[in-house]
Amino acid sequence: MSDPSVCSFLTKTLCAHGGRMALGDLQQQVGLSAQQLEETLSAVGSQRFLVQRDGSGVWVLAVSAVRVCIFKECGGCDRLHLCKLHLMGKCNLARSCKYPHNIISAENKKVLKTHELSGLDENELRVLLLQNDPSFLPDICQLYNRKDSNCNQENCNKLHICRHFLKGECRFFRCKRSHNLLDTSSLKVLETGGIDVKIATNMQTICNHKHMELSEELKKGKDKKGDSSSKASKDNKEDNCDQICVFYVWKYCKHKDKCKFVHYHLPYRWQVYNGVTWNDLAMMEEVEKAYCDPQISSIEGKNINFQTMTCCSSPLRRLSTPSSVTKPTFALTTQWLWYWKNNIGQWIEYGEQDEGDSVSSPSSAVIENLYLADPDSTMFFQAGALKYELNFKEMTQTNTLYRTRRRVCRRPKFVSSEDVQKIKKGQRDSSIPNQSCPEHWDKSALPDFGYKAVEISDTTVEYNHIKQLFHKTMKKYSILKIKRIQNPSLWKVFQWQKEQMKRENGGKDVNEKLLFHGTKTSFVESICIHNFDWRICGSNGTVYGKGSYFAIDASYSHSYCEVTVKNKIMFVARVLVGDYVNGNSAYVRPPPKSVDGLRFYDSCVDNQINPSIFVVFEKYQIYPEYTIEYTEEEKKCIIS
Repeated sequence: MSDPSVCSFLTKTLCAHGGRMALGDLQQQVGLSAQQLEETLSAVGSQRFLVQRDGSGVWVLAVSAVRVCIFKECGGCDRLHLCKLHLMGKCNLARSCKYPHNIISAENKKVLKTHELSGLDENELRVLLLQNDPSFLPDICQLYNRKDSNCNQENCNKLHICRHFLKGECRFFRCKRSHNLLDTSSLKVLETGGIDVKIATNMQTICNHKHMELSEELKKGKDKKGDSSSKASKDNKEDNCDQICVFYVWKYCKHKDKCKFVHYHLPYRWQVYNGVTWNDLAMMEEVEKAYCDPQISSIEGKNINFQTMTCCSSPLRRLSTPSSVTKPTFALTTQWLWYWKNNIGQWIEYGEQDEGDSVSSPSSAVIENLYLADPDSTMFFQAGALKYELNFKEMTQTNTLYRTRRRVCRRPKFVSSEDVQKIKKGQRDSSIPNQSCPEHWDKSALPDFGYKAVEISDTTVEYNHIKQLFHKTMKKYSILKIKRIQNPSLWKVFQWQKEQMKRENGGKDVNEKLLFHGTKTSFVESICIHNFDWRICGSNGTVYGKGSYFAIDASYSHSYCEVTVKNKIMFVARVLVGDYVNGNSAYVRPPPKSVDGLRFYDSCVDNQINPSIFVVFEKYQIYPEYTIEYTEEEKKCIIS
């Protein structure tokens, strides 16, 4: 049994020297014999000290399970409560900061004592957390971590790293996503986020070790069960998948055992990890009902903690059918509800009015759409005269005027096993038309996520309307094809924004236009999925403000299309221009239009009396409705 005070001193010494030391140097610093040091390191194991051998010698790294709580207000958890920016020397708010700056507060002392870290000073704790706590990392690219690992953004400033690898949870020995924190692009992002090469190297070593440990555990588990058995194959599939097949829950899955999703009789499934496999929890429905209540953060009798997703210190997970907003036409999907915490500790569902309020916030469906599009982003919305920002990564809501912060949580709507049977008996077939999308959309091309581009027949009224708009100023160019962009998520958000603006406008209809936008071919995919963002897709000038530029005339947008390609692509966007004013190159948002400064113009223009260019700063006011692929007409050869 190792002495806790010795372990604490070893950790302190390592962190005082950057989190890693050569074994010989560590021995000299702590004054132990080689045998005593090796026995101590061996007794504690890699959960506390990671010993690595390479060509240059033997190295010891400080490892810890201590983590920082991501919530500003917490009912009491086993994590440290600290401002991460302060710990990294980046917080300029001092006493006005909403997060604690005191590492020796009573509750932090208790956490540090539990992890045998009481002797660490602030700098040593910073080193330990940076190389162990993934929450200190810069944002991880969600596009890169989706099934197709596809991020086409040229200037993406997020980490292109397997998110499961960073948590020590990647179950693929040969993962198709990068596990390298030390390549040029990753190092650039890390250094921008305040993590230097030395800490990044330590993180890489620790993550590599965890990945190898997990791979060995999985291999042992497979060997015990027999790799060739169909049961092992099924167990392996379920261990690597967290989505329940919605067809199987509803009625019947034609893929049977070959289905890539988990087959289960409920739209949710709770499991605990025993070190080798995931096993079902007893009292599944009772656990689900508790989880669906935002007031409940743990079940003490079962040692279940929903904040840390653990059961008796073992990892806990919830398998689920897809979110209802990604498959709006299906039954038994999971309806996620979003809540914010009011002054008296009550959780209020978004879209529902708090007692005494006369205006409501955006609905859970709108928030869920935006969250799934980018779980690391921030959503901006208005409720009455007040404006808010909802930070998905931190799960907080902030009043932009008073800077008051509220906790936010996302929980599913409870569905009992009895409810499932009623829905299966009473619900119509799951291919009900989606009434939330335009009637003229092709119902067979509604994607689960993202968009589908549907080519429009040149004999339709829809095609000819777009063609006429284009040829007003582009007569010498031939249209090759026009495609309608069908992105249900973006469309719903656009409609929500339209309603918001209509309410602000006293119930009057919002000024809406079909406008052109030229861009590079490489940005087309990103725009169709995520909408226009001038910071990523480039800016067509900044004369009238830093936003997305749209034109009434296609000829203007043509000048911003790719010059080097023969067949060019131009967007036709549906834009809520609303009330507009002359722009200015310094604008990052439209100027105020009310004396009190609470109401703003909706967009900026080149000429308020006769506008031809519109600048939009809020992407929710835009829907990328069509793409036009076109080319210059060949000049006729005239022989005299």
